[in-house]
Amino acid sequence: MVPSLGSFSAFALLLFTLSQLITPSVADGYGILGAGKYLYKPVCGHTCRRLIYDNPLLCDSKLPGDNATTHVHRRHLHGATNPPECFLKDAAFLRTMALCLAKACPRDNIPNSVVEEYWEGHLATGSVGDWSLHPIMSYQEALMYAQQDVEAVGESNVPYAIEGEPLNVTSFVRDEDLVQYHNAQTWFERLERDHGRNSIAVAVSGVLIPIVLSLFRFLPIHPLWYSRLVATLEKPLVGQRHRSPTVANLGIMPTRGQAIYITYLVLTQVFLAVFPLVFLLPNSIAPTRRAHFIVLIGNRTGVLAMADFVGLFLFSSRNNILLWLTNWSHSTFLLLHRWIGYCLIFQVSIHSAIYLAKYYATHATESQQPYWIWGVVGTLSFVVMWPASILPVRQKAYELFLISHQVLAALGLIATFMHIFKLFTYNWGYEIWVYIGGAIWFFDRFLRLLRMVATGYRTAVVTAVDPDSEYLKLEIEGVVAHGHVYLYFPTLTWRVWENHPYSVLSTFTSPTHPSKAGITENHGDLEKTSSSGSGSSSDLSSSPSVPGRPKLTILLRPMNGLTKVLATRLGQSKLLSIPVIVEGSYHANPSTRSLASCSTLLCIGGGVGITPLIPIIKSFDGVKARLAWSVRTEWLLRSVNDEIKDLVQRGVKVETRISGDAKGRLNVGEIVREELLHSEDEGDLGVVVCGPTGMADEVRMVIAELGPKAKRGVIFVDEAFSW
Repeated sequence: MVPSLGSFSAFALLLFTLSQLITPSVADGYGILGAGKYLYKPVCGHTCRRLIYDNPLLCDSKLPGDNATTHVHRRHLHGATNPPECFLKDAAFLRTMALCLAKACPRDNIPNSVVEEYWEGHLATGSVGDWSLHPIMSYQEALMYAQQDVEAVGESNVPYAIEGEPLNVTSFVRDEDLVQYHNAQTWFERLERDHGRNSIAVAVSGVLIPIVLSLFRFLPIHPLWYSRLVATLEKPLVGQRHRSPTVANLGIMPTRGQAIYITYLVLTQVFLAVFPLVFLLPNSIAPTRRAHFIVLIGNRTGVLAMADFVGLFLFSSRNNILLWLTNWSHSTFLLLHRWIGYCLIFQVSIHSAIYLAKYYATHATESQQPYWIWGVVGTLSFVVMWPASILPVRQKAYELFLISHQVLAALGLIATFMHIFKLFTYNWGYEIWVYIGGAIWFFDRFLRLLRMVATGYRTAVVTAVDPDSEYLKLEIEGVVAHGHVYLYFPTLTWRVWENHPYSVLSTFTSPTHPSKAGITENHGDLEKTSSSGSGSSSDLSSSPSVPGRPKLTILLRPMNGLTKVLATRLGQSKLLSIPVIVEGSYHANPSTRSLASCSTLLCIGGGVGITPLIPIIKSFDGVKARLAWSVRTEWLLRSVNDEIKDLVQRGVKVETRISGDAKGRLNVGEIVREELLHSEDEGDLGVVVCGPTGMADEVRMVIAELGPKAKRGVIFVDEAFSW
């Protein structure tokens, strides 16, 4: 069911996005500026209108002296904006406009058909066309009347239109005015076009790069050079810790491979926020090069911030389609999600700071505008999200982080939409980025709901693995799942929405063998048991068995928050039955699929890290496998005794250690070194680790050290889930 849900998510998102890109709008074209939509088409037409639209008009269809029926009582609209109908009928405006178009548009090689289309749809409204508002005469008619006016008084006697002054006769526009306004319109349209294209580049490349880099996994045989390269990139960028927090426990050190993507992400965000940098003077909008730069950076950072919504929401979603299209883990996407968030906060902050400085003199009045208020709300939502999401907060107050993160993200998305709407309504397509981000968020929640409905309302039986309830076992009858699931306990706390991920140990009860009672319970033997040392393996495999029934089994160690409440509720009782809602299945690390090409499988676990390792080993039945598992107490070892014996019967070499015993802790580095360098096996070695952060980092460092010079390929899987 999971692949079909992921495909549905991608298909639905694609349809939704395309529907937004082709939705008709009153503005010229479809989509967004720079990709199907035009700000000034043609530039010469918008330039001419911009030159004279502020001039007070008589709003009369005739000029003095046209004929005897000319109106006597006329007045200019001093101090007021000309209503749209004036631009459709005022004779002086139409004729002056026609003369300007006839002068400016041939310079741009604009055909008359484009000029006439502009004339029919833009005279009344300017940039946003409205073809329901028709002028009383065509462009050719207005030009004919204007030329007659010029002939009547003589070209040298035709006045020039002056911005802001009344326009009541046919007039020329001055060349110097035309040049600076034409430059301004040309430059600003180029700017907006680049904003749109740069935003698309940011959004699309951020999603496509993981897909492209994951295509190597389709090679029929993994080349040794590729394995060595991957091993090199698995090393932390600085130091020896990746899973373990670093920098005063404030963050996670990315691997070299992750750092390459992050470097590309940051450099792209900075570069595309500035370039292409275009200057065009003289310019009525930005009279200096400094003004050019301020307008460009102020606008473009706002657009790029919205484009970041795509990666931001997609990478954090549980139903991320990239988990099916790539071999990147969910933890990697969450790490990249945070870095995209940093970029978004940076872009939003620059955008807001520039406009605060630009409107500082008029801040008292500008700040009362709805678009400004919503912009402040959006900026604060994204900025406050950063300190509320740092690692110490996530570790010590996960529930607070989760709810604040969701609320601030929703508020930021809504505020961004309202900010755009109050400024531009639906004219220029900026809102499409909000639609895409919202669609990803909505479909992810919708698919979560479908997964919950598929499993229904169940009952979890909770038991303590040890007398101190240091470990708990959850069993849910009638549920089949793989990988990991999210569990909701609606009656455990008032926070009914709270849920956490848990790895699935098994999804069926063990088959019943007639001779099973004769299996030894001596756990010490497991340390030295191998496929060759299992005397009962052939007997069991040949004896008839009763297939197991569906039952989801999960091992967990109570920490702070929900699991601690669960352990407290269990108390000294031997058993607790509690309602549960299961959301799954999910696979946090798609790279486990690559283990199918390995000839040998090495799994290293610590504590409840055994939970995902056993299903992984079983899923690659027939491959030579070895399991090394370190546990704190013998109680945990006993809780999975049946599963371990099943692995032994399958021929898996199992080695277990209990903390504090005579043999000491597992030397994971030596185990990896033995399999990688001293084994006589050929083919790729798959190494899977799941356990404490220190153990995982130690295995990673050994792989990074030995992998680039090993004679066999290595596929390393760090089976972890971290926020």
